[in-house]
Amino acid sequence: MDELRLVDPNTLIANPNNPRQTKPGQASIRQLALNIRAVGLVHPPRVRELGDGSLMIIAGHRRTEAAIYAGLTEIQVHVTKIDNGLEDLAAASENMIREGMTEPDQWRAVTRMREELGYTDQQLCMALMITPAYLKGLSLLARLHPPILHAIEIGRGPDLKERRTLALSSLEDQAAAWAEMFAESVEEGEDPAGYRLNADDPEDIVNWRDFTWHLQQDEWYARDARFDDALAQKHGIVWIEDLFGQGDEDNRYVTDASAFRAAQEDWIAEHRPEGTLALETGEYGSPLRPEGYNFVTRWMGEQDTDVAGYWLNPNTLKIEEQTFRYTGEETLRSEPRVVEQTPPPKKERADISGTGLKMIGSVRTLALKKALTAKSEDADPWDLVAGLLLALNANNVHIYGSSGRSPYENAVKTAMEALFPEGELVRDEALIRRHALESLAGFMNCEVSMHSGSGMAAELLGCLFNADAHMPTMADEAFLKTYSKPGITKAVQAHGLAPLNTGKEMRAALLNAVGDGHWVPEAAGFAQAIGAWTEEVREQQARRAKWVGLKDELEDGDEDDLNCADAEDLENVMDEEGGEDAGEPDVTENEPTETRDLVVPQELVAMQAAMGGRLEILRV
Repeated sequence: MDELRLVDPNTLIANPNNPRQTKPGQASIRQLALNIRAVGLVHPPRVRELGDGSLMIIAGHRRTEAAIYAGLTEIQVHVTKIDNGLEDLAAASENMIREGMTEPDQWRAVTRMREELGYTDQQLCMALMITPAYLKGLSLLARLHPPILHAIEIGRGPDLKERRTLALSSLEDQAAAWAEMFAESVEEGEDPAGYRLNADDPEDIVNWRDFTWHLQQDEWYARDARFDDALAQKHGIVWIEDLFGQGDEDNRYVTDASAFRAAQEDWIAEHRPEGTLALETGEYGSPLRPEGYNFVTRWMGEQDTDVAGYWLNPNTLKIEEQTFRYTGEETLRSEPRVVEQTPPPKKERADISGTGLKMIGSVRTLALKKALTAKSEDADPWDLVAGLLLALNANNVHIYGSSGRSPYENAVKTAMEALFPEGELVRDEALIRRHALESLAGFMNCEVSMHSGSGMAAELLGCLFNADAHMPTMADEAFLKTYSKPGITKAVQAHGLAPLNTGKEMRAALLNAVGDGHWVPEAAGFAQAIGAWTEEVREQQARRAKWVGLKDELEDGDEDDLNCADAEDLENVMDEEGGEDAGEPDVTENEPTETRDLVVPQELVAMQAAMGGRLEILRV
């Protein structure tokens, strides 16, 4: 039974098994001491009474040290007399699982202390050991839409600069923009303005740069516009005069960024000078080089055929200009289309979310392991060989040479010890088969992971060993919730059901239709990998054929250009080519005459030319 007791912190004995071996810095102790002086010791240390009556700290060494630094002669401690063997666990867990408050929680606490308890900002900064700038940053959260606060709480929120932009707009505007962004992510009848990011789905994120762009209240000046008054009127732009602007400039401006952008894009598309280019932009707003053109740099000089290209800078909404030079055939000249600038079109949700794909990967892995285990008595030896070849191509398999890297304990090492106990193979067919399959099952998996997943090799292995027969039914509410509305619509149609109004209704209909039966979507099975692999093989073959064609073309060209009859002709060619050894004799005067008869295989000529190296003459 614990008891709360007042003691002198200087009398407490440090625990020799304290898990926090790294000493806290003096600045950290001083900061905690100032906090203790301001608000007291909120969380008393936990101690155990020893046989001689002294008290040993179980958890709270840093608090004790800070209390001594603060000059306290008495602090409260929780005293226990029972040694239940859990002291080390308690001390370690207190340090490891302690988690700081989220920023929204900090803001709520600060707001309550301000409004209900009357604390000033100076008192809050001293007690919480935070700067006025940090406190001001927390205050921005009061002007953010609640789902945005939730995004911050789960670690997917906007940064400080983006928060400032959001805080300048009204909550109504933020809610409207949020509703537009997530209109397709909610069930029918639900308010998209209240949509909250799925903390379990890492792909459920917000492009805050694009979201804040719509809410910026910047001023867009007429002096930066290429469009005229007619286009301004067409796009509903009403100029406002900046009375405090400089007298020699056009100080008219507008706060409607969407209208200003639309007018600028209209000018590029329809009103730019004849013979110029409308350019596409990349991810960061830089212009992309049109096909058949090169950028003109300063050192290239000017030519009459150079053309200007225009694009809209997505950050400043100014129209930028760059000069290009046409390099392709005249018949290939085509003007690139004008593309929509940022923000980009809303990305459509995939049929199955990232969470659903992870669930599929885990289920497939279990099915693959069962399929391999089921063949432990009668697996065909050639299937085993093919399976091991597949395993060598898995994404999570790395083959090392004599690097000295020690392997970890795993099924492969166990198999080596069982099959080669004294350095020679134990020729037991059943033993070899069992360990081969156990080794495959030990590391081949279908998990969705860049680092540990086996990739398509595991799915093809599942096809080889009929893992589809071991797949459990996936007609489960938790899995079906990972489908988007278009995805669940396709699923019910594939099962022979008619689409319904909402995703919830279609999930219920599918569950009802399957009942106690077995249902696995095509995308979750192993057989779907065959088509994907076939396509990959075809692409690889096409790349190989293209390379062979280029190589043959290069060899044919080299046969025409370097068809040398003797060494002297070849030397002449090399002298013309130049190089650090050009013109140097390859044969000395003292060498026998017959050594000057040279044979230069055309394959070598082509290879050297392709490699960009100097052709060496072979003596035979």
